[in-house]
Amino acid sequence: NLLEHLQWRYATKKFDSTKKVSSNDIEKLKQVIQLSVSSYGLQLYKVLIVENPEIREQLKPVSWNQSQITDASHLVVFC
Repeated sequence: NLLEHLQWRYATKKFDSTKKVSSNDIEKLKQVIQLSVSSYGLQLYKVLIVENPEIREQLKPVSWNQSQITDASHLVVFC
């Protein structure tokens, strides 16, 4: 049921930093974001997928020092 799938939410608090999301899955995620529903059919946002560990370390302090910023294999930022 589509509504059940849309209502399900889960906030991941801990990531296994030894595991990495595959490039194939990242490409699927990019496509899903591109095709997502938005006002007037325009995606009025930019999406950054940050893999660089140094940049993510710099982002951590302005992200309330959440370990997810550096522990996840990718950081997806909607701007």
